[in-house]
Amino acid sequence: MVRRAIILLLLLGTMVPAAWAGDGKVPKGKALKELVQRYLDADFVTRQQMRAEWDKSLAPLDPKTLKKLRKDLLKTANKHGPRLAKSGTNYFYDEKKKRGKYIVSGKPSKALFIGLHGGGVGSGSANSAAGAMGGGGWGWIFPEVLEKTERGWTTSGTEEFVMELIEAAKRTHKLDPNRIYITGHSMGGFGSWHLGAHHADVFAGVAPYAGAPIPVWQTDTQIPIDILPGVLPSYYTLPLHFFQSGDDKNVPPAENDCAFERLKELKQKWPDGFNFRYDRVEGRGHGAPQEGYLPSQKWLASHPRVPRPRAFLWQPILPWKRHFYWVYWGRAELEALIEVRALDGNVIDIKTHEGSGDVSGLSVLLGAPLVDLDAEITVRSNGEQLFKGRVPRTFSTLMLTLPRNDPHLLFDARVDL
Repeated sequence: MVRRAIILLLLLGTMVPAAWAGDGKVPKGKALKELVQRYLDADFVTRQQMRAEWDKSLAPLDPKTLKKLRKDLLKTANKHGPRLAKSGTNYFYDEKKKRGKYIVSGKPSKALFIGLHGGGVGSGSANSAAGAMGGGGWGWIFPEVLEKTERGWTTSGTEEFVMELIEAAKRTHKLDPNRIYITGHSMGGFGSWHLGAHHADVFAGVAPYAGAPIPVWQTDTQIPIDILPGVLPSYYTLPLHFFQSGDDKNVPPAENDCAFERLKELKQKWPDGFNFRYDRVEGRGHGAPQEGYLPSQKWLASHPRVPRPRAFLWQPILPWKRHFYWVYWGRAELEALIEVRALDGNVIDIKTHEGSGDVSGLSVLLGAPLVDLDAEITVRSNGEQLFKGRVPRTFSTLMLTLPRNDPHLLFDARVDL
């Protein structure tokens, strides 16, 4: 045990510069830049160890110094990582092997649309989406699935690829992070349903066409009775406009009809959320809406993201998706459904609707306009008070949320449950 402890201390010593580890102050200038770069390059476990050391060695932050520190951190994070080409067909990972294809089109804009193509096993191309969609006066990125499978947008690392493209786009263009939208047709509709839900804290709206979320089938029938976990609850905060023709032979309407019924049930239970539209038509087959894609996309573009909503639902489904709006769950209970609300009086209320009800390991990320950090804060779960007191602003919390490279999701303080 002694030997193990010595090894751990040596490792931590190599991660935190001795010149400032014990003086209680955050480094400045070049030292801060190097520290941030090293943190962003580190793996999940190493980042945990670094933050634990900062919690022990650094004093709480002065609110007056936070503005400049946040600016310096975001500036460094924005320069860390790949950027995108500004037009044409390109390859994100390997140009020689043509891996990570994406097409950039449209005018430089603060709004960004992600367009997902259709296809299936052995078929599908970013060119088809780029040829059919686009316009609106926005910038567009059309990625291509890494492997052409039936559910290519959520397999083989493609979901991660799409999110990496968005992060690179933030570093390349002067985007408004509150105006990023995702859409797609057929398999791309399926992809936008799922990626939009999994990353509802990134997107401002979703528009799937002739594509549906994965259903739960009634035993031994082709009748959908529900939608797989991790999708519908996220639309509490995320505007959704989906399209289906009743005579679609490729994607029959039953799956989107089922999603519509479940969304109506959720809306009845949580009437303050769920802003969705379902265009159910006849005579369009597997094609686009008669009026084209643009009207529904304009509807999306009229809705900016609310990055710190007063309330949201989350049903974690991806082990690597840990930060969602203003909570961080390092070891989330997958498929658990939690409801998180900021109430009057500096109260954070968490309710579990599915799963074990155990929210241990969940961190509540705090800041304006959710709470006043200069007053006592109460956090409760399922009616039980788990925390009450003042919450310090810490460097470790800033660093916990910095990898998002999003000023609205960079938090100063947290309560660990």
